[in-house]
Amino acid sequence: MKWMHLQLKVLAVFLFFVSCFAAAEDYQVAPAANWVKHHELLTPEIPRDQIRDGTFYLMLDTQLQVSEQAPQQRFNRTVMQAVNQSGVDYISQLNIDFDPNYQSLTLNSLGIIRDGQYIDKLNSAELQVLQRETDLASRIYNGTLSLNVIIDDMRVMDILDYSYTVSGSNPVYQHFSTKRTLNWSVPIVQQFMRVKWQKPTPLYINFMNGESPVTKTKLDTGFDYQISQHNEPTLSSASEVPHWYSPYKEVYFSEVNNWQEVINWSLPLYQSAIEVSPAIETIARQIKFQHTDLESQIVAALRFSQDEVRYLGLEMGTNSHQPTPASETLALRYGDCKDKTVLLISLLKALGVEAHPALVNTEERKRTASLPVSPSLFDHVIVTLEHQGKRYWLDPTISYQRGDLAHLAQPNYDVALIIKQGETGFTDMFTEPALKRIQVFDSYQIPEGIDEPVSFSTQYKYGDFEAINRRSSIAENSLKSIEDDYREYYQDTYKGLKTVKPMLVESPEDTGQLITNEYYTIDNFWRPKGNDFQNDFYASEIQNSVYKPEQRERNNAPMWFRYPNNIETTIKVTFTDTNWQFNDEQVTVDNPFFHLEKRVTFKDSVLTLYFDYSAKQDHIPADQINLYLSERKKLNNATHYGIIKYGTNSATTTPADDETNWYSVFILSYLAAIIFFIAAWRIEASNRPVFAEQQFYPVSNSKFVIYSLLSLGIFIHYWSYRNWKAIKEQQQSHIMPIARGIFAPLFFIPLLLELCKHSEQTFGKNKIMPVAVGFVLWLAIIISEVVSYNWEYGTWLFLVTPILWLPLVNYIQNLKQPQQALEYHSQWRARQVIISILMLPWLFYGLIYELYLLPSSTIVTGDKLWSYQVNFLKRKEIIPANESVHYFYSDAFIDFKTDGNGITENTIFSYWENEQGVLEKDQRRFSDIKEINVDYAKSALLTTTVTVIDHNGDEMLLFLSHEDDLDKKFVAEVERLIKANTPTTEQNAD
Repeated sequence: MKWMHLQLKVLAVFLFFVSCFAAAEDYQVAPAANWVKHHELLTPEIPRDQIRDGTFYLMLDTQLQVSEQAPQQRFNRTVMQAVNQSGVDYISQLNIDFDPNYQSLTLNSLGIIRDGQYIDKLNSAELQVLQRETDLASRIYNGTLSLNVIIDDMRVMDILDYSYTVSGSNPVYQHFSTKRTLNWSVPIVQQFMRVKWQKPTPLYINFMNGESPVTKTKLDTGFDYQISQHNEPTLSSASEVPHWYSPYKEVYFSEVNNWQEVINWSLPLYQSAIEVSPAIETIARQIKFQHTDLESQIVAALRFSQDEVRYLGLEMGTNSHQPTPASETLALRYGDCKDKTVLLISLLKALGVEAHPALVNTEERKRTASLPVSPSLFDHVIVTLEHQGKRYWLDPTISYQRGDLAHLAQPNYDVALIIKQGETGFTDMFTEPALKRIQVFDSYQIPEGIDEPVSFSTQYKYGDFEAINRRSSIAENSLKSIEDDYREYYQDTYKGLKTVKPMLVESPEDTGQLITNEYYTIDNFWRPKGNDFQNDFYASEIQNSVYKPEQRERNNAPMWFRYPNNIETTIKVTFTDTNWQFNDEQVTVDNPFFHLEKRVTFKDSVLTLYFDYSAKQDHIPADQINLYLSERKKLNNATHYGIIKYGTNSATTTPADDETNWYSVFILSYLAAIIFFIAAWRIEASNRPVFAEQQFYPVSNSKFVIYSLLSLGIFIHYWSYRNWKAIKEQQQSHIMPIARGIFAPLFFIPLLLELCKHSEQTFGKNKIMPVAVGFVLWLAIIISEVVSYNWEYGTWLFLVTPILWLPLVNYIQNLKQPQQALEYHSQWRARQVIISILMLPWLFYGLIYELYLLPSSTIVTGDKLWSYQVNFLKRKEIIPANESVHYFYSDAFIDFKTDGNGITENTIFSYWENEQGVLEKDQRRFSDIKEINVDYAKSALLTTTVTVIDHNGDEMLLFLSHEDDLDKKFVAEVERLIKANTPTTEQNAD
């Protein structure tokens, strides 16, 4: 493994230096060629309510010149305006990609328009060629370089206008094709698409999701095709849409118009690489020796190409589509999908099995068959063969795949183009899975006593690609980590759940399943319900599959639905007590979306709940969402089963009403305490003894400090009020003691001066403290009052505040007043004890909250999180194991594990508990994000919502606190990271 890492590093360094030398030759600055058509710029009023990233696109212009004599040229011009500071940050740095293996880059123009004046930036901008291996995480090296442009002196309302030309095209393609999206989710004033076609045969032009006028001008040789659009309406997609769905209008230009030509182009590429060399013959003989039947030999060949040849793609130049010869891949023991496909086909050929490459598009899926013909449409290749009248699809890039040929999990990208002589179009890939995706077997042993622990065991059988994913997860994260995750999953439902013995994992070679066995005991299994006890069972895997969409109004966009998806859940509950009785039951929920069978049987004290679920289609049409939600409700009801154990005389269990509204109890308890406090206070006030010669309101230092803290500072105001009331009575003044008590901190100095005057009259000197020192204490009190409301550790600062008042408190209690007065006012009365007990949790909560042991009401930086919190995020795979948190926010009240979202260096993430208490999560890499929409809250009491939209149109929703405007910092950081991970600005729009 270390040698492999060393090889990769050496290779990366080599590619870097090669790319640098190539960049020195291929990058230049020069005006656009004469064939480029210039368009005048329009500057209309900015539609600020539609602007994203602070950027207003004024022009997107793409022009291509294609001829048989000269290299293909592609001219791009982009004009965009920074309407705010976010826009300045977004457009002041550009990245222009090109492949030095067959392309050269010419920067044609770079300038800004400010107040109608054009300022050339070609000489002042910082230009640097960088190697951007954007697919390096996927172990693909494509040799792409990027011209990084940093524009100086960019200001709000500046217009950036830049253009460049890329000359050359990948020589592996024999036929020209290109496409362009024509409407976007952001407003674009002008769009131009032009193909100057200088070949005699006309191009084929096709549109998807609508058409635009195409101007066709005859040239001496060929045609000049142009599309011009102005202020095309914006369009936004819904969330949770299928991969194959796209509402955006696109235009396709292609030199070919049937898939036969693409097959004819691909055939020689693969045929020249497929070979049965002596080394391949040797491996084939070994496979035949170890496996006697042909089915096992096919699987062994697949396993060899998957496990013995690691995935690594060197896709520079023609290698992007030209596979490496099989013998070379075998010698290197690495290759990409093309190379591994060729190797597997060669091995199968040596075994006497005819197999062929099959081109697929992993993103477009079923939409691929409806798209215009293009050889560049495909992003993956696999192997297909026919055996005993059945077609099989084999992917040699898959790891951790097991099972014989009959149970082999076969990839399904909906359609594939088989590269075989005589094929003319796509082949449907769907194959009915041989196994259930998930089978769950839960077993409960219920003892007779309410307080006795319940034995619980569960077995999961994962089939098809679910088994592959789980096997991969165990290999990457360790079995112990997976076991901990599973235990925590069940502890969310059963707080008293404990592990009896370690999780056991089985992996049968014939079926390819992954089987996990878990064993627990559950304390406090029963939940009180009135005088009885209850527990509920759920087919949670089925419920989670029929999910509730985040967006109900979908603008004709279908909702993604997992298909194929077959889940079987069996729950067996064995009772020690023979007095239980249940009726047999059978329920069917059938609709266009899914089918559910439920059977309930009871025999020999064993209750068996059986659920069999299967999906029927891969999406929910937008106009059927309401019907789907109605059927979902039926399914949730059907996949829930509750049992009740009637009242018991158990001395250790106190029946309680599970239906109690604890929130109401909480409010009523506090309300009752306040009423009691006020009533007791008024009664005590009416019966309060009058002490002769009592001048002020004396109280001990200990009670003043403790009661001030436990009353959350209220006692300071009351103490101040009582003393101002005494001063008013002594001086017969017109002051308002209540007002001065309410604003006690502001009247600290006046109270000090009154007490100093009293001390001068009584003792002939100031026995309290110098007024200057008092002024310092007053400043400290005011600062602590202000800071405690705004500082993140304000509650801890509050602990000091009562101490600042002690010089005044101490003076009053040491005056020559009746000792009984001090003793009386220093006593703790029932009302004060009760109100202190009720307030203590809030004080404690504030202290713990400010240490970030509880979820914060505001967004925090990652360094504020404790290590156990970060470890939870990594263990649950909410964030990558090798990344740290930059910003984090949890909307939870007590436990951050139930809700949260944030960002790391490379990802934005969100997680939450669903209705069944199951943790769900969503994550996007910044390189996959197309844009974000932000709806800022109007006040700190409301929540800011951030909608993240990836390049597939899928959406992810985050909720942020608006407190201290930190949501704006959060969004700004997200925008910065998206920009840093975006190859080129124009690619965001093209």
